[in-house]
Amino acid sequence: MVMRKALPLILVAVALYLTGCGGPKRIDASRIPVNYKKPEYTAGSLWPGETSQNTLFSDFRARNVGDTLTIIVSEKTSATREAGTSTSRESTTDVGIKKFLGMPTSFGMNNFLNQGNPFSPEVQEDYKAEFDGSGKTKRAGTLDATITVRVVDVLPNGNLIVEGRKETVVNKEQQYFMLTGIVRPVDISPDNTVLSTQVSDLRIEYTGKGVISDEQGPGWMRRILDNVWPF
Repeated sequence: MVMRKALPLILVAVALYLTGCGGPKRIDASRIPVNYKKPEYTAGSLWPGETSQNTLFSDFRARNVGDTLTIIVSEKTSATREAGTSTSRESTTDVGIKKFLGMPTSFGMNNFLNQGNPFSPEVQEDYKAEFDGSGKTKRAGTLDATITVRVVDVLPNGNLIVEGRKETVVNKEQQYFMLTGIVRPVDISPDNTVLSTQVSDLRIEYTGKGVISDEQGPGWMRRILDNVWPF
């Protein structure tokens, strides 16, 4: 009896768990750590350790851990897929027995099933099937933004791993913009910017939290029913 009463609560808990597990893994919105390495000083040198700020012949483009870099995000995606299928099949069958072991084809049954007709072992069949199907899907998206990120690591080949986030709060509506990727130093322009189309392994997450974001999705009960309703 106790198990029966607890069953609805168990089903609701399972549905909430499945709802929370859906979707891709999100970027961690916590503070992004930077393994900053303090510049090493060379004994007898007139210059301090090498950084982006004190080299004699280099510009101010990011190249070391802890340096900042501006990413100009300009992403446009568009995809269209269309498929169609058409099938047709038709057959006719006409089978009859004229003689069977020298016996008449009626086998002596001149009033078959009381219909007044003799038995006639014949089979006639007509079959026709047609199918037409079509489908089309289209999806497009545009994202324009600018975000300054930090170099969190430098790969052995010199490429920079960058991560950054931007958080804004307007009228209790929070918006999060997070970006991670790998940048080649040669793609960085003299003004220390790089286009998002030149960032490898680019991952962008733009989410919000607040009244407006809550109103854009269904309620929690609707989400539960969508996950457990079999029809």
